[in-house]
Amino acid sequence: MKVSIVLPAYNEAARIEEAVKRVEEAAKNLDYDYEIIIAEDGSKDGTDRIAAEIAKKNPKVKHLHSDERLGRGRALMRAFNAAEGEVVVYMDVDLATDLAHLKEIVNAVAVEGYDIATGSRLMRESYVERPFKRDIASKVYNLLVRFLLGSKLRDHQCGFKAFKKDSILKVGELVKDNHWFWDTEVLVIAQKKGMRVKEIPVRWKHGGATKVSFRRDVLYMFSQILRMWIKEKNRSILLFTTFLAILILFSLIYLSGVSNFAARLAEMDYIVVALALLFYSSSFLLRGLRFSYVMKKLGYNAGTIFSTAAVSISQTVNVITPIRVGDLARSYIFAKKGVKYEESLGGIAAERLFDITSIAIIAALSAAYLGISVGEIIYAVIFSVFLVVAILMFSRMENFFGRIFKNAKLLLKLKDSIVLLALSSMIWLFDIVTCSIILSNFGSNFVLASLAVAVGNIVKAIPITPGGVGTYEAAVAIFLSKNFDFSTSFAVAFVDHLVKNVATVLLGLISALALNVKIRDLK
Repeated sequence: MKVSIVLPAYNEAARIEEAVKRVEEAAKNLDYDYEIIIAEDGSKDGTDRIAAEIAKKNPKVKHLHSDERLGRGRALMRAFNAAEGEVVVYMDVDLATDLAHLKEIVNAVAVEGYDIATGSRLMRESYVERPFKRDIASKVYNLLVRFLLGSKLRDHQCGFKAFKKDSILKVGELVKDNHWFWDTEVLVIAQKKGMRVKEIPVRWKHGGATKVSFRRDVLYMFSQILRMWIKEKNRSILLFTTFLAILILFSLIYLSGVSNFAARLAEMDYIVVALALLFYSSSFLLRGLRFSYVMKKLGYNAGTIFSTAAVSISQTVNVITPIRVGDLARSYIFAKKGVKYEESLGGIAAERLFDITSIAIIAALSAAYLGISVGEIIYAVIFSVFLVVAILMFSRMENFFGRIFKNAKLLLKLKDSIVLLALSSMIWLFDIVTCSIILSNFGSNFVLASLAVAVGNIVKAIPITPGGVGTYEAAVAIFLSKNFDFSTSFAVAFVDHLVKNVATVLLGLISALALNVKIRDLK
């Protein structure tokens, strides 16, 4: 039997040679033939040259080079596919895990028959030396993985693992992440598939220099846990919330009268409805312009077209999921262009602030003009104030989430605030005019439409149903019914929301094709 030992290497010129030497010394103590594969991943510091020299001198060493950065996951899978061994092992180049465990981890697969064996720093028998804050962060992270993703393991991120080659190739096809979360996703999926996984307590010492940034990667790792959890729970959540949305819609149809509702739909001029669809679709360019402005202020020149596509995709994810994770989807898309998660999420946080502020102002002005006072308006104002206070409070915190809000706070300068408030108000004006166009089938009341749409969007922000279906229609219909009969009000609200959701999903799908992004992978 042969064992293939993979060393993933990105900019490891300073320690790759010593790492190979130490790994080979340990591999000689195995009772198996072996090979060492340096999976060199688009290094810029000469690691490729050093690795090539090592492989040239040592027939036991292979060098796999990639001109482009593949990411940890893809680099490892490429090496596993090229491996000759029936058992494949990988370990981080810092060799933080004591190599005395190499034989134990290989035998767990080769002799005991486990599909995967993984080093664990969190078992009682383990001996670990690392900074306190990283130890706490690791324990919290692994607790979340166990609690949210149902894993039975204690440590998911130890860079010291062995696999049956056939098993890891099967699991690898199902893994979505190609960065630091790859290890966790592999172990969670393997357990879900019924594969046998063994944890082995190890001696582990923090290697000092590391490619993992404590602050930068905290939110990224949490977002990946959330992605898997949502995907895991998505079917049951989606079924329940979809049922709830249908129940609300049927209740509204019953209240308006089925025949009355059908009659109002039949009375509509669908050329007018088509114009409303086109008009609303054009607002996404404005949304893209706003977010490109936000990102430019944070130091990234993404461009209006790319930003429009990213916004369209994120809004589509929000439409089709009851838990509004479109913001994380947008951050993921921008991360592929090298934008840090805390930067894009900071921009989105600021964007949300101006959205809520704009809606609250529109609702308050409309209510004042109509001479009515409603609880939803008070809610909107309170919520806006809460967001401002939250930004100011979190901006003082020296942690990763604080950095998000610091980035948002950068956009609260007077000039930028005026620009963003103006753009946000224009975006919501498009939203209101779309509803007004549809309402024109039965009459007109722009101010009432403004109030109805503003309150509808406030209610829609509460993640009860996919895309706020049902809750939005109910809120809009209730306010329109102050001047129109309920069947007309509900028919307008129904078509208004349908038009907006159809436009969003169509633009999202087109944008996903253009950016080569799969919507289902973002949910």
